[in-house]
Amino acid sequence: MEKLMEQQGLQRETTQNDSNRFVFCSSNGVHLRWLAHALKEWHVVQQELAPIALLTARVAECKPRLVLLDFSGNCGDSAANCTADMIALAQMMKSKLPQVPVVAVGTMDYPEGAVAALRAGVHHFIDMTAPVEEAHDVIYKLVSAVSTPAVAIQGTLITLLGARAGVGSTTLSVHLADVLQLRKSAQHKDYQIGLLDLGLPAGDGQLYLNVAGTYSFIDTLRNRHRLDRTLIQTALTNSHNGIKVISLPRMLKEMSGISHDDVLSLLTQLRLYFDVLVLDLGGLADMELVECMANASDQVLFVTDQSAGSLVSLSSMLKDFNKRGGDASRRQLVVNRYDIRYGMSAPQIAERFGLPLAAVLPECTLRLMSSANQGKLLHEVNKHDAYVREIQDLAEKLLNPHAEKHAGKLSSWVSGLLKP
Repeated sequence: MEKLMEQQGLQRETTQNDSNRFVFCSSNGVHLRWLAHALKEWHVVQQELAPIALLTARVAECKPRLVLLDFSGNCGDSAANCTADMIALAQMMKSKLPQVPVVAVGTMDYPEGAVAALRAGVHHFIDMTAPVEEAHDVIYKLVSAVSTPAVAIQGTLITLLGARAGVGSTTLSVHLADVLQLRKSAQHKDYQIGLLDLGLPAGDGQLYLNVAGTYSFIDTLRNRHRLDRTLIQTALTNSHNGIKVISLPRMLKEMSGISHDDVLSLLTQLRLYFDVLVLDLGGLADMELVECMANASDQVLFVTDQSAGSLVSLSSMLKDFNKRGGDASRRQLVVNRYDIRYGMSAPQIAERFGLPLAAVLPECTLRLMSSANQGKLLHEVNKHDAYVREIQDLAEKLLNPHAEKHAGKLSSWVSGLLKP
């Protein structure tokens, strides 16, 4: 009972100062108490052992400044060796939380743990048989050297998936991103919206925003180790309203063979520098990559129209998503180019596919084409258009859940974000 109360006390104390939160992955209470004493300047919270994917998700939710992994060979309540689990967890941390330092904890009485930790790519090793001052000094130097905003609130990632090429997901993506960028409140001028223009045909997002950039998604992926605010401000394409745009490379064959883990790592890094990232995946053929990126998103919008071809494609896409898992509660439906005379109503389509209906965008091909031929988005020509009003409503719906979760960052401007 005393052990339980002590651990609960450590966890309660952690909430008092999130910026100093360290997460220790282990079920060994003795090791937790040693670390809490050695690192008493900071706040150590324990994450009990669990399946790797679940444990990774729990660590990410904590938004730690630093992660400690138990490589002692005895990270459970029993004598069972869990070094293999710690190696797998270290690799997951590099993929899912690349900006967070990872430190191994062990003893030189079990040198295999230290060797395994170094091979797993951890930043440092703490020896629990050494004086506690050594552990303190190692951590102090490490956290002092880390300039990346490891505990910054991550921006919202909104993914749009067209049921098939040509249903209007790119048009929706650029209008949604631009509405968000234009309508940010005056007291938050530094808020930044990004558009990942990864749909096909390649570069249509840049075309609709009337920009032309050469620094592509592949360039960003290859240089993710250099990614910082300076690179984002200088290398990425910038629309006249301030959206940062990252598009597919001109040579699509460069996308072949890219690592899905590297892509997820890049998304995690980008979210540190943007308040909202709009990700357009309409028409992208690599469904494994599409599903990988969509499952990393906060909200996923499936975009369709009322045509039989689009509805059949949507059915096939959803079946693939359901086979591979993912959080179905994040998925919503957008019915585009809607006209009740075309057939099934929007609520009927949503019910048919079991998706919440996020938005119904009216048929306005003529007006959209006319504004595009002027080098403008529709709300720049007619801000009161029915299509524009629906996108404004959609933006507010998408941001509200994020605002409630992180009220300190977004709630103050969401309420005034979309006022006419």
